[in-house]
Amino acid sequence: MSAAENLGELLHRNCPNCETDNSSRPALDYSWQDWKLRKCGACGFVYLENPPDYADFKVVFAWEKNHGDRKVRMRKEYPLAYGISRAWRKFYRWAVRKPDKLIKRINKWVPPGLVIDVGCGNADRLLSLPEHYETSGIEISKALAEEAQELLATRGGSITNLPAVEGLASYEAGTASGVLMRSFLEHEQKPVELLSHAARVLKPDGVAIIKVPNFSSINRRVMGSRWCGFRFPGHVNYFTPASLRSMVEDAGLSAVGFGFFDRFPLSDNMWMVVRKGG
Repeated sequence: MSAAENLGELLHRNCPNCETDNSSRPALDYSWQDWKLRKCGACGFVYLENPPDYADFKVVFAWEKNHGDRKVRMRKEYPLAYGISRAWRKFYRWAVRKPDKLIKRINKWVPPGLVIDVGCGNADRLLSLPEHYETSGIEISKALAEEAQELLATRGGSITNLPAVEGLASYEAGTASGVLMRSFLEHEQKPVELLSHAARVLKPDGVAIIKVPNFSSINRRVMGSRWCGFRFPGHVNYFTPASLRSMVEDAGLSAVGFGFFDRFPLSDNMWMVVRKGG
């Protein structure tokens, strides 16, 4: 029995980008078990049509559990490819010291002040920030939020255990120097609403830093259903460079850092730095 069957009836989502109902369109071949990926007939956005309810992401599909589910699936369905990929990643990490792309962008773009990490996990990234940043996090997983609160208390930070939209809505307007959405927007059922709240809470010189999987990547085309960006049901939005830019602009934000290497076609991920206004 699949996880979706255990939950009973799932939610139905219209396109989160333009609100078109695509339930009559065929599911994409990348769909898995009961999880249905749709491509919007109006705007072309790819999304999970039937995600679990927010409440299920607190425990049943909490990130720390769901993140490991893909490994189990890949090991079972593609054992040879999984073994080769795992061995290559270990070698690459040993041979190449990758720069910390998030910290690099924070140091370049985010002025001193309040930094809000949306989907902060156990707050490990917030803990690594310089002391001139005030730290605050939003985390839907109950277990991770409790761990984060304990760790972040050492530097006077705070954690909100709520869904992202509700959590970000609780902050006052114009108070944040930075909003971090690293590997989060692909999880959010209401991405435009979340981005709109990010625009609201940012100071005039503040920025939001976004990292999402790149659905347009060459690797996705080569790997097909084995692509690392497919995580069911945790990933509910699948962005291309064009759809990400369009969505942030609809939310009242504009990209100030989104060069060619930020959306490099050979990379599975893309980074964008945005600021409110034009």
